[in-house]
Amino acid sequence: MSLISAIVVAAGAVGTGLQAYGQLQAGKAAQEQGKAEQRILDYNASLKEREATAARERAMEEARMFEERGRELQGTQKVTLAKGGVLSSEGTPALLMTEMARNLEADRNKIIKEGYLAESTLRSEAKGLRYEGMAAKVRGKNANTGYKYGAMVSLLTGFGNTYYNYKRGTN
Repeated sequence: MSLISAIVVAAGAVGTGLQAYGQLQAGKAAQEQGKAEQRILDYNASLKEREATAARERAMEEARMFEERGRELQGTQKVTLAKGGVLSSEGTPALLMTEMARNLEADRNKIIKEGYLAESTLRSEAKGLRYEGMAAKVRGKNANTGYKYGAMVSLLTGFGNTYYNYKRGTN
């Protein structure tokens, strides 16, 4: 085998090794990227969950304050009726007071319901982010596996070609 043939065979073997190493490194990088994406999406999901809890708590506080203002309004209405010499516990004034209480309670319940709906929506978004994170991790793992197979194919092909060139150079 001539010196040039030996150099070509050696270069082919080194090139094959470097190609396989590069593919393995690309696979590791893809897997790490998938894990990093999952961590980011999990973090965003936890922010959504905190936001969901805050939305519910805000709605509950708003409903409590609305209820207080409603009681104050009812009290003011009773005082106003009493100043005018009208009993608020009989007849039309009693019906108006009952209707007002019913409307105030319906509005308070609506505030609470909107808070729970906002919480539910945000928690669903958080769950979606977590699923996206799991999918990103799986994509990274699958890419790593693909790169490993690619590296094996490169090694087998490269060594086959190197052996062929070696045999050709020795004849």
